Amino acid sequence: MSEVVTMSDNQPLNHLPPRDVWMYDPDATGLIETPLDERGLVDLDKLVKLVKDTIDPSFAWKSSFNDVHHLQWFANLYHNDNAQVSDEMSEFRELISRKAFIPRVFHNWIHRITEHPPVPSREVIKYSIDAQRVAMSLARTASLAVRLTRMARIPEKKLTQRLDQEFYNYNVYIENARDVPKEFSLLAIEEVEARNPEEMLLANKKLGKLALDRVPIRDRLILRAA
Repeated sequence: MSEVVTMSDNQPLNHLPPRDVWMYDPDATGLIETPLDERGLVDLDKLVKLVKDTIDPSFAWKSSFNDVHHLQWFANLYHNDNAQVSDEMSEFRELISRKAFIPRVFHNWIHRITEHPPVPSREVIKYSIDAQRVAMSLARTASLAVRLTRMARIPEKKLTQRLDQEFYNYNVYIENARDVPKEFSLLAIEEVEARNPEEMLLANKKLGKLALDRVPIRDRLILRAA
């Protein structure tokens, strides 16, 4: 079984790629700017490509274990003297979309060669949080509705009442989702809208395929030969 280890951003970095495969030397050239998207958030796929391009393609990134890389680091940058602001910043950093599951050696090399990304604006942080909250609320509500239909002993009248209630809740979340700017949304609202409980049950499949509750995994992309 692979070992899973959680390490803080500022712990000593060990197990880097050997120097003879380095195609970029941060000691000589300096740290590389972390790629951001148009919102000012770390762009995961651009980051993976950038980091892979600094090491000879023949190098195998397979590590003794994989772990979670927080795209928005250092952790101490996401604190504030104002408790409410600090909680918001911490929640943002821990968003599922702000993490990636990668080989540990690759994780180490990211920290070795790239500059830490700037802290996004309060507006970006807020919209990012709102997007995940509303998407997760929709997914959980639709999933609960499906589970209700699978309860063998629930009376038909009670089932109808419960589904009607969850349908109401679902549409409240749909309206909340409309308030999230499109560039932050984690779903296409028109694909998961529901006019009745039956359509809400169907939307559950689409929401499930989005894997909203899973940290993005990039080990296959990293391990793939160039």
